[in-house]
Amino acid sequence: MFIVIIGGGKVGSFLAQHLGSAGHDVTVVEFRPEQCARLEEELPDARLVCGDGDEPYILEDLGVANAHAIVAATGDDEDNLVVCMLGKYEYRVPLTIARVNNPKNEWLFTERFGVDAAVSNTSTIVKLLEERVVQG
Repeated sequence: MFIVIIGGGKVGSFLAQHLGSAGHDVTVVEFRPEQCARLEEELPDARLVCGDGDEPYILEDLGVANAHAIVAATGDDEDNLVVCMLGKYEYRVPLTIARVNNPKNEWLFTERFGVDAAVSNTSTIVKLLEERVVQG
């Protein structure tokens, strides 16, 4: 599968390593130049694009219209939402996944806004705690 990951921080780089080692064709887009330099060493099997992943010309240049999935894993909820909207509605990417950093923004990360799956660490922890407290 061809998977595009926007954001090469801890989450994005881990995903790229894991998916690349599983044999997937992975492209990582990272905005910060110092992070790009580090990723070049860490991700020898992934394609790395240094630029703003919510810019249409960047996405077009890397061929996102041919991607099977796009993962918006930046530390900025607005960027993640824009990436998914562009991926789903402009480039027809079949699967869009977004990281939600601020749980107060979670209500925006829906299929209506181009997000097939939203991942919020905070909400996951809350749900686990609630389940354990009810069970305990």
